[in-house]
Amino acid sequence: MPTTALLKRVFSKRPTSTIQSALSVYDDYVFDKRYQLDTRSEVAINDLDISQEDKQHADKYKPTRARYFRKIMEKVVLPRDGVFADVGCGKGRILLLAAEQGFDQVVGLEISPALCQIAERNVETFKEARPKTGSIKVVCTNILDYQMDGSETVFFLYSPFDHPVTKAFLEMIRQSLNDHPRDLWLIIDEFRFPELLEDDELLKQSIVYEYGSAIFHVYRHHR
Repeated sequence: MPTTALLKRVFSKRPTSTIQSALSVYDDYVFDKRYQLDTRSEVAINDLDISQEDKQHADKYKPTRARYFRKIMEKVVLPRDGVFADVGCGKGRILLLAAEQGFDQVVGLEISPALCQIAERNVETFKEARPKTGSIKVVCTNILDYQMDGSETVFFLYSPFDHPVTKAFLEMIRQSLNDHPRDLWLIIDEFRFPELLEDDELLKQSIVYEYGSAIFHVYRHHR
């Protein structure tokens, strides 16, 4: 979302929401500063080192704010012993926040090799500061080429794809649930296509949670 559009959205909301958003900007700065990370700056689609065809389906790198993520983690009770997968992980902010939250295994899926390299550096720096952190892995892949193995229990997205790729990704999740029955949570920040999961047989909407300028859609599958 362009900066001007974000500011217009933030300041059109109630004062409490505006304050929440302002605090979140500061929290992002503190998070990067504390661990000497590079997660805040956005990357435009045209600056991504991916094919022109993939650019037609992608969105720019824009990380979920640290404060927003921590708030949704307070609202949803998630298992910590499965794999937390951040789809379109970019520079890896959510990977590190998920590790901070105590997830044993965290995987970031990202199509851009350059962003993967930044994410890997951020992971290395973070783990130097927190050596007891669980497993954090960055996988450079087109999401449609990723092979789900049934270990994933949480998928997190910040709407990184257009409608066709999002639809195909959701079908991948359904197939994975049929192949590997398990409890699974899907958390989407700024879900642009909620109609894709309306009255879905496998992924039932759990909550819609709004904080600051973020709106999270949470879906769950019960085995």
